[in-house]
Amino acid sequence: MSLFAPTTLKRRIQWTDVYRESELYKAAIRLYTKPVFQWRKALGSSTDGKTFYEFASHGLGRLDSIHRALQRQEFESRPAVALHYNFNGKHRTIYLPPWEERVVDLLLYRILNRRLDQWFSPNSYAYRSRGYGLDRCQNRIAEILRSSDQPLYVVKRDISDYFASVNQELLLEKLQSLVDPSDYLYRLLLQRVRFSCIDLGEPKTAVIGIPFGTAIACLFANIYLTGLDRDLEKLPALRYFRYADDLLLISSIRETAIQAARRLELRLNELRLKTKPSHQADLVLAGDVVSDPDFKAAPDFRHLGLLFRATGGVALSRDKMRKILNLFRFAFRRKRRSWKRQRDSRARAQALVNLAAETIDRPIRNVAILDYYLKHVDDENQLRLLDCWLAEEILSKVFGGHKKGHFRKISFQQLRSMGLPSLLHRRRMICRGLIESPFFVWQQEKATRAFRGTVARLCRSAEDTAFSPFPEAAANQTPVREGGRL
Repeated sequence: MSLFAPTTLKRRIQWTDVYRESELYKAAIRLYTKPVFQWRKALGSSTDGKTFYEFASHGLGRLDSIHRALQRQEFESRPAVALHYNFNGKHRTIYLPPWEERVVDLLLYRILNRRLDQWFSPNSYAYRSRGYGLDRCQNRIAEILRSSDQPLYVVKRDISDYFASVNQELLLEKLQSLVDPSDYLYRLLLQRVRFSCIDLGEPKTAVIGIPFGTAIACLFANIYLTGLDRDLEKLPALRYFRYADDLLLISSIRETAIQAARRLELRLNELRLKTKPSHQADLVLAGDVVSDPDFKAAPDFRHLGLLFRATGGVALSRDKMRKILNLFRFAFRRKRRSWKRQRDSRARAQALVNLAAETIDRPIRNVAILDYYLKHVDDENQLRLLDCWLAEEILSKVFGGHKKGHFRKISFQQLRSMGLPSLLHRRRMICRGLIESPFFVWQQEKATRAFRGTVARLCRSAEDTAFSPFPEAAANQTPVREGGRL
């Protein structure tokens, strides 16, 4: 596939080649739909102090002003706000630009991502148009493992702090080969590469990295590594996968895997990027024990949240297993007072079974964790163990302690008759298409939560659910919590 994909453009892109007013409004519609499901994010403001609802209160007028500024090639990006977060011990800085800049960022991302789709490597799966994505990447990895009848050499790397490490000068050189440097489009992109921000009250202009948290940064991330993608995919007998900053190389030929690992390190050094030592792995997958000085023999490897086995099977990785267990543990802990009130053991077990069922059927997190990963795994023994653990966890709450003897008091079959959910059965239902798509479940639940306890309410009729042609309608339905507080 990669042999026929163009590695260069016929000519460099100009602003008049890609910009259309309709594209601006498509980007705006995409931006307008997000607060419907995540209204708290709509309350975020940048250096101008305006929330999404204030921006949308004069939506058509603001969009027309943006269009005229872009048409006259006068639109200039304003500074963003730098927000510092700690995600599980990892520091991340997210940049929040004003809403006008977010619309233009999304516009640039959409039109250029579509224009460069054939230029990007087919082995790059993140931040792409339709036909790519995490599902396709994971499925192709599993297909390679299943179809191989010989040992496979696996090289796994993860770029350290990628978005904050991108060298701006190198990125601009790559942009100049794609976009006419004398054109307004390049000037817009230059403003987003050398972006300005307000960090802890101090104005700054970034000298390294790209603005993590913005749509345009996702485009820059793929442009920066496309040369690396093209260089690696030239190696014969090598299967290469890149999802954002996660890189995976697979080959049945040992020398090819070693050459690919060396070339990867060389190109990353040229790009002034480093890999995480904790995420680095050089493995040989084989059913039998294989002795190799450079590759460690392993029956499986973890990648993108899944555990890929040498036999081609796919299971949940340890951290995803822990997340699923914690879903139930936290649900039982939150409702501890309610099920503790039940004095009768069977009534208490029924209350806990109901909580377990609600954990799967109602909250949002099951969409990201349960249904998504259940769709990809095929290790039914692992899911059976999860089902057994859930039953034991419920009985431990009822009788105290994890003891097999508890099943003599309330059997597993009796728990199932009470409504105890089965992850194994749910996976089979998902694979047969008998459970609604997790995305639509997520949308529906997000919309319900957004308007819960608010003055505005969701309209359920077919006429009312039609999309309003007037963006100001979003501002008129600003969720206001009862009592005047959000």
